[in-house]
Amino acid sequence: MRVCFRHMMCPGGFLAILAGMVFVVTGCQDPAEQFGKTYYLDGAGNWGFGVSEVPAGLRAAGYQGSVEVFLWTSSFNPAIDQVNEVGNKFRAGILSGKIDDYLRRHPDKDVNIIALSAGTGIATWAVEGLSNRHKINNLVLLGSSLSYDYDMTEALAHIKGKVYVYYSSHDEVLTTGARALGTVDRKFVDGAGLRGLHPKGRNSPRVVNIGWTSRYSALGWTGAHTDATSQAFVQREIAPRILGRPGPARSRRPRAAAVPDHAAGGLAGVPTGIGFSAILQSGGE
Repeated sequence: MRVCFRHMMCPGGFLAILAGMVFVVTGCQDPAEQFGKTYYLDGAGNWGFGVSEVPAGLRAAGYQGSVEVFLWTSSFNPAIDQVNEVGNKFRAGILSGKIDDYLRRHPDKDVNIIALSAGTGIATWAVEGLSNRHKINNLVLLGSSLSYDYDMTEALAHIKGKVYVYYSSHDEVLTTGARALGTVDRKFVDGAGLRGLHPKGRNSPRVVNIGWTSRYSALGWTGAHTDATSQAFVQREIAPRILGRPGPARSRRPRAAAVPDHAAGGLAGVPTGIGFSAILQSGGE
């Protein structure tokens, strides 16, 4: 699937997203599906973070399969999407159906999912909803607003490989707006993107928590909420996991230092610098 837009806030971004919807609804099949499938889910509001960079990074790393951006928003409003659990789980069910359909048509191919912020919740629920005979390969969670103690048991039953959780204690969105609204699974605890994923009493070696370090800044991930979707970071760090060539990153425990509460930011899927109150006053209210 060719992705021709970056952010919904850029000129023509909304029309590009509508064009992507038409592509999906009309059922056009990408010839690259014969080599595998990777879905990418943006953050709340589906404002376009990573929709061009993630596919470009995968291609640059040599990934030959189809890359599809799955649009899951119910409102294009980040605040509404973050708290709309019923609507989010409905859209997760749609993605489950798409994955089941693909694996029925291509039973010997791999499916991977990369998701950002609130999109990680929809991605996880989609994996949980797969038919018993289907499994995806790997699930990659970036800046996840899913609760840090979410029980991944059901999801792992539908995953052949691993769940990679990239987190940062410097995430300006998860320390502000997301804390005020709650996690995408409707709990008032830290998100997995802030401290890693640590289900109480249910830790699994297949859940790999990877904390931000300064060495990632050269690849575009500065520890902020959305820039783990940078093309260079996807190419050098995420794609090797999709391709089965994992890099040097190791599972890390959260740092003991407290997460700063004073960082500026907005809601999931909102650019740094757009304030929390400004988003609540935007469309949909």
